[in-house]
Amino acid sequence: MSMFEKVVEKLKQRRLKKAELLRRKNAKMRSEGKDPLKGWGKMIDSGTGGANRANPLDTKYFHIEDQKNLREQIKKNK
Repeated sequence: MSMFEKVVEKLKQRRLKKAELLRRKNAKMRSEGKDPLKGWGKMIDSGTGGANRANPLDTKYFHIEDQKNLREQIKKNK
C-alpha cells in the first residue's frame, strides 16, 4: 500500500467516524423530541453581506423593519 493510499484511507475513515457521531447525535435529539435540522431561526436580509454578524447597533434598523413587515403580514393573514 502506497503512502497516498494510506492517506486516502485515513481520510475516508475520519469522514466515516464523523458521520457516525453525527448520526448518533441526531438520533439522540430525535428521541428527545427535537428536530436536529431546524436551525436557529430566520436571518435578516439586509442587502449588505455579513450584516448578521455585525454590531447589533448597526443592524437595529434592519430588525425594526423586519418586525414591521412581520406585523403587517400577520394582520393581513387574520
